Amino acid sequence: MKTMTNQWKALFVAGILFPALFTACTTTATTQSPPPTRVEVIPRAPSVRHVWIPGHYVRRRRNYAWVNGYYRVAPARYSAWTPGQWRQTRRGPVWVEGHWR
Repeated sequence: MKTMTNQWKALFVAGILFPALFTACTTTATTQSPPPTRVEVIPRAPSVRHVWIPGHYVRRRRNYAWVNGYYRVAPARYSAWTPGQWRQTRRGPVWVEGHWR
């Protein structure tokens, strides 16, 4: 009896988790390009170690949402921030995250 209960529990958990595998892989493709980048007023840096990370649009379902720019402390003394950018693909525009170099 205990084995049967464990089998039902395992089947139940598998039934819940299995569809989640496919939802994690989905992407929303759109042929609509993001709006033009907004002009940001860049405030004074909190310290000389802070680097401005510019704002950008992110895709939220079928629309674009603006993410404000912010300051971040550079990971090393001579690090430089390479801003993210939108790249055009066959499936539509794709955001490539910025990174430190």
